[in-house]
Amino acid sequence: MSRNLFLKNWTLESSGFSVKTNRAYEGLFTQGSGYLHVRGSLEEPLPNDSQANTYLRMPANVTAEKFIEGKSKWGTYIPGLFGNHPTLGREMINLPYSLGIVLKAGYEQLNMETSEVHEFSRMLDLKNALLRRSFRWQTKFGVEILVVFDRFVSQARPGMIFQRVEIISDKDINLNIQGGIDSDVRTSGFDHFKKVNFACVNSQILACDVNTDNDENIQVATEFVADGVEWICKIGERAAEFNSAFLLQAGKKLILEKRSAYSTSRDTADSSATEKLKSSACQTWKSLLHEHCQIWNRWWDACDVTITGNREDQDAIRCAMYHMLRSQSCGDTRIAVDAKGVAGDAYFGRYFWDTEMYLVPFFTYTMPSRAKDLTDFRIQSLEGARQNAKKYGYPGARYAWESDDKGNECCPCWQYADHEVHVTADVVYGIAHLDRAVPEWKYLEKEAAEVVVETAKYWLSRMNTRDGDDFPSLLGVMGPDEYSPISNNNAYTNNMVRFVLELGSRVGLSGGATEKEVELFSRMAEKLPIPRKDDLILQCEDFEKKADPLFEQFWPDRSGCYASAVSQERLYRSKNLKQADVLMMMFLFPNRFAKSQIELAWDYYLPYTTHDSSLSACVHSIIANRLDKCKEAYEFWEKGAFLDLDIEHGGASQGIHIAAAGGVWQMVIMGFAGMKTAFETDFFTLTPRLPETWRCLSFTVVWKGVPLFVEIDRREIKITNRGEKALDVFVGESFKVMPGQCKVIDIQEYR
Repeated sequence: MSRNLFLKNWTLESSGFSVKTNRAYEGLFTQGSGYLHVRGSLEEPLPNDSQANTYLRMPANVTAEKFIEGKSKWGTYIPGLFGNHPTLGREMINLPYSLGIVLKAGYEQLNMETSEVHEFSRMLDLKNALLRRSFRWQTKFGVEILVVFDRFVSQARPGMIFQRVEIISDKDINLNIQGGIDSDVRTSGFDHFKKVNFACVNSQILACDVNTDNDENIQVATEFVADGVEWICKIGERAAEFNSAFLLQAGKKLILEKRSAYSTSRDTADSSATEKLKSSACQTWKSLLHEHCQIWNRWWDACDVTITGNREDQDAIRCAMYHMLRSQSCGDTRIAVDAKGVAGDAYFGRYFWDTEMYLVPFFTYTMPSRAKDLTDFRIQSLEGARQNAKKYGYPGARYAWESDDKGNECCPCWQYADHEVHVTADVVYGIAHLDRAVPEWKYLEKEAAEVVVETAKYWLSRMNTRDGDDFPSLLGVMGPDEYSPISNNNAYTNNMVRFVLELGSRVGLSGGATEKEVELFSRMAEKLPIPRKDDLILQCEDFEKKADPLFEQFWPDRSGCYASAVSQERLYRSKNLKQADVLMMMFLFPNRFAKSQIELAWDYYLPYTTHDSSLSACVHSIIANRLDKCKEAYEFWEKGAFLDLDIEHGGASQGIHIAAAGGVWQMVIMGFAGMKTAFETDFFTLTPRLPETWRCLSFTVVWKGVPLFVEIDRREIKITNRGEKALDVFVGESFKVMPGQCKVIDIQEYR
């Protein structure tokens, strides 16, 4: 982590400003409401830092891609608003920027790069999602000005951003304030705006109407609220602003608010941006912040995790949960959460297997209805999956590796789009996981069953029976290890497909399958092989025949990822894993493998694993805990929990590693607390192994409809049933916890 990043209870705080680390802080300090998200950029621009740089971004492996450098990256996103990039396909659009507030004292304009600034602090309060920046500005004319910026993206009022600035000068000063809307922004170097129009409404509201290359309409409206300040409106071709100049008297505090609103043609509510602004006109900053904080308080009550003994670990998990909470849109099943957590356009705003493997578990065990929103997205995009299968010449449904809001395959790189087909089974796993965790919903007896059947039909047609074989094979696939692009009978993929076919044989009739198809699902599931050598599960049939990676020769400097050190050609022919593959399979299906098999796989694959993927550390940490490798478990925790907090090495500069954020929660709950998933057991089960520096771990979860509060320390475990039903528990032995009861288990007794 950066020496300038301080982790305090509920806050992330930076001191001092550096252009080098600015973009990483912008990503880390992203705020959002599910509907609308903004990167934590400064209110004022930096010199010679255009946001309109146009270039042709080409398809590439994003892990090793070299991004265009800049001092800052403005980002304003509404998930589901996609445009058409000339080389990359459909991507989420970066919208007009409405956060700008420019201060001039006399003839000097404030900017963090060249102005003399003291006591600089920028702080994100995770508890209420409020971003604050404060500093003392020493002007060239000898005037000291205290400036404090606050802002939040309202959870209570979708599409609205509220900003506040306090200014106090030690001497009389002529102050000039500018701020408006800037639409001269790019997404991946491309301009998605066909038409931009500005208007000044009643001399108080500045409105911007945009038409995109996907024929979406966006309206942005902004206004300043300040007593005794008069504004002049200036409109340009791609930007417009309000401007005011006045004398600020020494010692007199100026309080200025800027309120902005966004609306789009995809909104379900019929309310324009200007109407949203007017709806808040009678509300004070205090009341607007209060209604926003109330929602955040309810969310934290449902999911908070408390770690006593290690402050940095505590704040790492709260940071991860904060970004998951703000990035998921409650109630909107037309979208999921993109791979960068709506905090950057590096992954084009598209949806990956991250949803099912890393985000659905967090919401399933904290706020199940929000997990259902994510799995319902896959159900509503089933037609897109059908079209993907049809394009490849198959029946059924084939989910996209990189999905847009319609379910279309948008991945521009052939090896992932064509071969990383395990996502189709991952989707079903996520649906089935939610069904097992909340059985009263009977999810798989309803609309979800059709997804199972349609994907099962695809898998049957995707199989081949080779000459001489009496079993089917899945040929030319890519498992989670993306450094093995075209492999035969990848163990992870085959095991996941087995699961889908087995599930299809049970729920197929509810999903529209015939009895003959149901019987075929069952028969092919039994025959699909999992390659192995004695007791070792092989990643794929030919894994042992690959070349040794020779890490010491080709990757002596481990500060960068392996993919940046060698060619793609060497990656694809060598035994080098990007992330957990066989171990990922064992993490998802632990009951199918003996502990000795898991340990054998750990010993065999770990030396070949580069951990180039942000998703690798969490799986390894959880597996290490299951194997009683406590030292390794914590080492992988440290590797995975602080990715976005590692400011000096880029951190979240291109956006949040949102799947890794889900992995952080899983490392704590499923790893160190040892909670088994609903896939493993019907009983609420714990086998805790707390790290040495943790004195106590407490958390809130929901187990099969029953809300629980769990406390774990060195001596005992306390499980409090906060629900209305009795809870079946297994901690060393089976017992029940009645509603309202707090059950205390002595750790030494059950061990």
